[in-house]
Amino acid sequence: AAPIVLAYPLFLVIFGRSAATIVAVGVAAGLAPVVLKTLEGLNGVKKSLIDVGRSYNLTQSQLFWKILLPAAVPTIFVGVRLGLVFGGLGQLINDLAERYDLPGMFATIVFVVLVSVVIFAALERMERWFRPAR
Repeated sequence: AAPIVLAYPLFLVIFGRSAATIVAVGVAAGLAPVVLKTLEGLNGVKKSLIDVGRSYNLTQSQLFWKILLPAAVPTIFVGVRLGLVFGGLGQLINDLAERYDLPGMFATIVFVVLVSVVIFAALERMERWFRPAR
């Protein structure tokens, strides 16, 4: 239950002082919600849907691709959105605020908002594409 920032020295040893370290910390921070929501989505598929798939003698692979994954897509994308929030650019805004670089901070806030809108719109379109027709 320790904050991910405590792993920062470990990432510095592995990746050195580079952008890869920051990317690794962001991925580590955003990975947990994605994995947890994916598992939640797959475990939350209604048993009746799985039973229907078994009644059609679907293999495990077919059951996953035709029933489990499409039913779990909305929950999986919630995890992706949460992962983007936790692994986002908020640290950059905080660093600029601590240095009293107010113009840079406000520019970064606007940039983060615009990038977030674009990413969330793209995720919405991807989710609609992956979700089965209702």
